[in-house]
Amino acid sequence: MDTVDIAVPVGVRRTFAYSVPASLRGRIAPGMRVLVPFGRKMLTGYVIGPLSREDTGHLKLRPVNRLLDSEPAIPSGLVEIALWVARYYFAPPGEVLRALFPAGTQVAGDRRISLAPEAARLLNGGLRPPGLRSQQELILEILAREGPLPFKELAERSALRNMEAWIDSLADAGLITIDTIVDSPKVRTKEQLSIRSLPGQPELIESLPETQRRLYELTSGQTSPLPLQEALRLSKCTVSVARALERKGLAVIAAEQVHRTPLELAAASAGTPVILTPAQQEIVDGILNLIVVRKPARCLLHGVTGSGKTEVYLRLIAEVLKLGGTALFLVPEIGLTPMLSRLVVSRFPGLVSLMHSGMSPGERYDQWSRIRDGASRVVVGTRSAVFAPLNDLRIIVIDEEQDSSYKQDESPCYHAREVAWQRVQQSNGILLMGSATPSIETFYSAHSIGDTNLFLLPERVESKPMPQVTIVDMAKEFERKGKNVVVSSVLEDELRHCVGRGEQAIILLNRRGYSRTLLCRSCGHVFTCPECSVSMTYHQQENRLACHYCGQERSTPSTCAGCGGPYIHYAGVGTEQLESILRGLIPNARIARLDRDTTRRRGFLRSTLFSFAERRLDILVGTQMLAKGHDFPDVTMVGVVAADSGLSFPDFRSAERTFQLLTQVAGRAGRGTQPGRVVIQSYHPESYALQSSQKQDYEAFYEKEIEFRKTMGYPPFRSLIQILVTDPDETQALRAAETIASTLKTHASRLDPVVRPRVLGPAAAPLEKLRGNYRMQVLVKLAPGAGGISMLQDCFDELERRKGSSAKVHIDVDPLSLL
Repeated sequence: MDTVDIAVPVGVRRTFAYSVPASLRGRIAPGMRVLVPFGRKMLTGYVIGPLSREDTGHLKLRPVNRLLDSEPAIPSGLVEIALWVARYYFAPPGEVLRALFPAGTQVAGDRRISLAPEAARLLNGGLRPPGLRSQQELILEILAREGPLPFKELAERSALRNMEAWIDSLADAGLITIDTIVDSPKVRTKEQLSIRSLPGQPELIESLPETQRRLYELTSGQTSPLPLQEALRLSKCTVSVARALERKGLAVIAAEQVHRTPLELAAASAGTPVILTPAQQEIVDGILNLIVVRKPARCLLHGVTGSGKTEVYLRLIAEVLKLGGTALFLVPEIGLTPMLSRLVVSRFPGLVSLMHSGMSPGERYDQWSRIRDGASRVVVGTRSAVFAPLNDLRIIVIDEEQDSSYKQDESPCYHAREVAWQRVQQSNGILLMGSATPSIETFYSAHSIGDTNLFLLPERVESKPMPQVTIVDMAKEFERKGKNVVVSSVLEDELRHCVGRGEQAIILLNRRGYSRTLLCRSCGHVFTCPECSVSMTYHQQENRLACHYCGQERSTPSTCAGCGGPYIHYAGVGTEQLESILRGLIPNARIARLDRDTTRRRGFLRSTLFSFAERRLDILVGTQMLAKGHDFPDVTMVGVVAADSGLSFPDFRSAERTFQLLTQVAGRAGRGTQPGRVVIQSYHPESYALQSSQKQDYEAFYEKEIEFRKTMGYPPFRSLIQILVTDPDETQALRAAETIASTLKTHASRLDPVVRPRVLGPAAAPLEKLRGNYRMQVLVKLAPGAGGISMLQDCFDELERRKGSSAKVHIDVDPLSLL
């Protein structure tokens, strides 16, 4: 390859052409990382493929500086997947490719400028090379005085314009030399010195001093090299003793790779073999037939909570491994990985790797390397694991496929479900999506369109009954007690009886902190975040107010910032206060809390879940991370506080999210030998989302929701593209949004009326201000498959030529939230 196409992560929706130096030709290939010059910087780039002379014309191209990999770091198929993500989600290809690699593995560099030997001799002798401009002389003087300098530092010291041109002219004249200095990656293979003994003559060993013999005997009893520091500690010797053994040919001291393994991958007992129910076996057989055919297929496993979907997943993964393939198991939240990974490791010992953000950078790098090298054939992970470099990928399982965490909020705004479908199409594999409450779009695809195979598990394993669900009308509770209460009498009684029987309970409140906001009773002032248009939440343990959007914190005030009055009211309840209330109501109960505040401490999530599983806790209080995927047989009681809080969000998916959350958390109860009970507290018990969740009736909810979507023109009947414009200046944000909307409407008007998109806005986003920026949004509604991306491309190409506003523009194709 003489010329290559390279993606550079600089936030632009294009790739760049570079020439390949003769020394690198024949060695460069798609999937490799390279160091390339970009402006004044040297950055990591990702090789896409070769370019022809027709692609580049007669442009003068900058050369690739060096290879960062001796062979492709990712397979060419993953490069194609990344390019599809960039096209479909209108994202910069460099950002997408960077997401395929562990964080911290990218490198950057700079050019180091030095005087050439001849120029140095002249300047040291008080002479100057003839025919130079003053700018060139200044550069040489700085180098003579300071010595070799990085390009950036030299440019700052000289303060010259067109620095690139002056440096090139001096290099062409042979007066300076340019080499590259490269920063080391923040994350790489970890090594430590190890020692192993070598066989020796008996008389030589007998003649060893006591300390050397002690170390030799210790290392001789090992089947593998022993870490040097550990060996020295155990034998009470110094490094000089080890080196003496090495000089005598009785030991080898060498660097050995240290594998950083997550705690979740610790060896687990195999457990009791599970016998599949006839319904489970029928589904395993049906999907296995699709796997063997080697044609890509989408499958939806719609099973009620506790119906045994996980066992179906594991049996199919086992069959795939027998066929020589690999498997990917995606879960929505880190909270599901500790228990699940222990189960998967017990089934497939030595073959499993993890990928999620709760691991240390070193652990993530080592796990990714194991997958890439083929040492791991099963990967369990969250959203980003969809890019795991697995070969011969025969099945991707997406558990709780409806979960919004599978969609990334920041660029690239990909949905793991859609990326997974592209991957199995490429490898002729199966995409298996499972849920008790599938997303409306997925169920519509299976139920009405028929392009997704539908498999049903309508009953729990062993025909266990579904939990009995009671909805408590909190308005009537207020009438009875004459005041607002957090825990109703029904819920309190159920909890007391549950703990009294030695059983366990889960209490859900999808709002963390102690109080939702602080309110002045005198003037009505609400303590809001100065950077966001939201109230700040009170956290009692730290005695602070915090914004859950931008992270800004402030001390808790004693007087009102508006009127100076002392009457501060703590309004609303969060999980921190709920935990405190429950401790007061049931003092003998062992209670723990799981939310984003408590799980910041490394290992807390894992230890708390295991403690609950081992019955060292009675009640677990938390947010939605408790609602999905967990299987605790001794949980017989589930309570939901403020169940209708999600219904008030100005988003068309509010009812769907509320139904899914309530149905999922209700499904945690009664999975063991005892029946389950659920208490849902709400001020809107008549909502069809709550009524359907009470009956655990997905089809009833689906029929009402799909009619609403059809009437209002929302997915799956229309596709959406959200364009969010942000700027610290509200007027600037609005003007930029108006320009974008106007340009989009012009381009849309040129399209056939049958497929013409509808451009709505601009309008202020529901969260009008966030992190100090005002937010305006434009919404594009179009028929599925109507080619909205090409219209977007034409629109933004035109806007780029105009060089208009500096406002930031964020584009989300198929958004899950319009907040």
